[in-house]
Amino acid sequence: MCESCIDSFTEMWYDTAEVILLEQSKILYNAAERADAERDLRVYKADELIQKARYSLSLTEQRFLLYSISKIQPGHDAGQEYELNLADFQRVCGADGDESYSRVKAWIKHLADKSWWMAQERSETLVRWFSTVRIYQQSGVIVVKFHEDMFPYLFRLAERMRESGKLYTSYTLRYVLPMKSTYSIRLYELLKSYSKNNQSWWFELDQLRHLLDCENYSRFPDFRRYVLEPSVREINQYTDISIDVKLIKDGRKVKAIEFTMLEKNFKDLLKAHHDGLTELEGDVHYWDIKETNA
Repeated sequence: MCESCIDSFTEMWYDTAEVILLEQSKILYNAAERADAERDLRVYKADELIQKARYSLSLTEQRFLLYSISKIQPGHDAGQEYELNLADFQRVCGADGDESYSRVKAWIKHLADKSWWMAQERSETLVRWFSTVRIYQQSGVIVVKFHEDMFPYLFRLAERMRESGKLYTSYTLRYVLPMKSTYSIRLYELLKSYSKNNQSWWFELDQLRHLLDCENYSRFPDFRRYVLEPSVREINQYTDISIDVKLIKDGRKVKAIEFTMLEKNFKDLLKAHHDGLTELEGDVHYWDIKETNA
């Protein structure tokens, strides 16, 4: 083959490779952009649910539950079904996409089977998150319907607050997705629910252990190491609030914990946003891909 033909072939090969790489980077950017847009959806929960419910879920189960709740829109009722794509969920939450089908079914079943008692004025109701779960293996679609008993705690909360004065809490999904501890998510929700008219709130130590479902950490050094310190660190790094902790002692024994909560300024929110994306996406973010293609 003549030298000019080789040069022409080489140039054509590089041009083709460049086009392929460009198209692949566009696909990656579009997928990442869609995922990041879903992270800006909001989670709404009644304060009563946050402050009174006690349940233990794995990190993946927590993420899937909150991802499902973020799909609830104004006007939806308890009969609404939600179609969730497993691959989309995994991308949004930075979750492992290599889970086996049997493993996915196992944690969804565990979440759907979870139930607990909610105290009412004159009774207690056994509640659970979902009444219906269907999985389509070939398409990776998961259809869920929230249990009708969850209606007062997840649906039409603004309307119910106007009618009954019952408060609710909302936050952006992205603030909790990078967290590696389920205790961080629960503590963040608790503090957000109490922060409406308060800059500080305190819990008796045993009460906080009960609410976080970590009574197995009966020794305070263990509770501080495995629950309190990781939760405070992740809340301060990834969310819209900064918290300080004060230990309240009776002699040498810790009896209660006081949390001071402050909303972050714009600069600190940008850093939290960046840190969260780094945890979920890695060192290269979707806007880096966009800048490369510009």
